[in-house]
Amino acid sequence: MLRRQLPVYSPITLDAVLAGAASALSSGRARAAREALVAYLSRGFGASDVLLTDSGTSALRLAIAGAASLRPALATALPAYCCYDVATAADGADVPVALYDLDPRTLAPRPESLERALERGVSSVVVAHLYGQPVDVDAVARLAGAAGALVIEDAAQGIGATLRGVPLASFGSVSVLSLGRGKGWTGGSGGALLAHDERGAAIVARARHAMAPGSRGMADVARLGAQLLLGQPSLYGLPASLPFLHLGETIYRPASEPRAASRASVGAAWRTCELLERETELRKANGTRLLAAARASEKVRVVESVDGASPGYLRLPVLRGAARGAIGGRAARLGIAAGYPLALCDLAGFKERVKNRDEDFSGARELAARLATLPTHSRLSQGDIAALEGWLAVG
Repeated sequence: MLRRQLPVYSPITLDAVLAGAASALSSGRARAAREALVAYLSRGFGASDVLLTDSGTSALRLAIAGAASLRPALATALPAYCCYDVATAADGADVPVALYDLDPRTLAPRPESLERALERGVSSVVVAHLYGQPVDVDAVARLAGAAGALVIEDAAQGIGATLRGVPLASFGSVSVLSLGRGKGWTGGSGGALLAHDERGAAIVARARHAMAPGSRGMADVARLGAQLLLGQPSLYGLPASLPFLHLGETIYRPASEPRAASRASVGAAWRTCELLERETELRKANGTRLLAAARASEKVRVVESVDGASPGYLRLPVLRGAARGAIGGRAARLGIAAGYPLALCDLAGFKERVKNRDEDFSGARELAARLATLPTHSRLSQGDIAALEGWLAVG
């Protein structure tokens, strides 16, 4: 079987898998891990309250629903280009949506588009840090505050990134983290909702009573074990070749009821905290090297960081010279992938929820047509990086 590089990697060890299993089997271990993880998140991201959920999507759904409860009958503002799980969260919260366009040069909101969305009346603005590329949340908050809306910071892809020296997931009224497989930090599943002000605290308190209890999480233990075994380039080709696993695919899923994080996911996530600093350092070093190659290329255009931003490089986003659709062959084996294939204004089954779907979202549509991402994680060899630099040269 041909060697195949992982598009993204979340560090996992046998010790973490065993910690997850121990938490699943022991309520005492699970309670201790939960308390330690909550304290870690509170301290690291300046949160006044922390709620651990079964996924980042559940955390975002609870945040959107909580904001809507503070200003009923209003929409939530979402980026027109983002992970489809953001759409799923809005579906679960059952709120109308106003989209705002993104600038393909930075993946940040286009201010005039965001202002038009705010004029429609929204209870919240969701800001997403795509691929670890920070958005200036404070600039968004100034516009949102003038319209009476609060900011929900979706930092699911933001682990290791900072804005003006402050870690992402420290901004907005509430922030969302994901502990899913592809977010750079994992417990097999899971997410977190973090409060940063009084309105955020009210949202987290409401969410705590709105979700079902979590499970022991033996399925998470199995997932973590499979990730430990197969999450290496020499073996990743096996699961990647199985179509029913849908690895690397962007799927618009129906909403499911939010639950508390499983005992296993909390135990494993707490044990993998110690791996994050080293993984982040390696991602940033690889991302910086690949960014230099992208700048030197005439075939791709780089995504520039906003002022004061230090990307986490979950993946390196670039814009190809022309709309070229799916990526296959040797490029796919290197872990290169196309971005989300549709803007949310064009997503069947969701666009009907969008109040302003007929507006101009040319930036989001350009991203859907041209964006590609490159892996940056610690499992890249020097040969992989050289091959990625070669791909950047030819686009």
